[in-house]
Amino acid sequence: MASHVYTTAEVVRATGFSQKQLDYWASTGLLVPGEQQSHGPGTRRLYSVDDLVQLQFIRHLKSYGWSTRKIGQAAKTLREVMNVSDPLKYAILVNGKNMLIALCKTKEGERIAIDALSVSGQQVMGVVVEMLIEEAYQLTTEIKEPSRDEEAIR
Repeated sequence: MASHVYTTAEVVRATGFSQKQLDYWASTGLLVPGEQQSHGPGTRRLYSVDDLVQLQFIRHLKSYGWSTRKIGQAAKTLREVMNVSDPLKYAILVNGKNMLIALCKTKEGERIAIDALSVSGQQVMGVVVEMLIEEAYQLTTEIKEPSRDEEAIR
């Protein structure tokens, strides 16, 4: 089954963003159309459903008063930490007052929580998510195996 693609005009009608905004975001790398980029006059940009999801996220951040510059900085930091072209698609993001917490996977494969607005992608939690998962699995093993005290009570 073929995925749906949308022209710039369709995205403008559906989202309310202007063509100028979409052009600017494509040129700065904030949101590059996933299906087809423009290659000069007469060629169309084609957007995917994933692009529409990212546009909705941008809309929500803007509704919280975030500037395009701030959103772009967060996306740039995530691109560098994650080594992916479309980080808004792959990170779980939580909006804070002056920070954007991102739960993401680094290029080394570790899942971490970072402040995406920090220039260096400062880790906000000193714990790698894999460690938490391993500790949770250990707890489940302990729960399944009764302790000697519990066995004595029986």
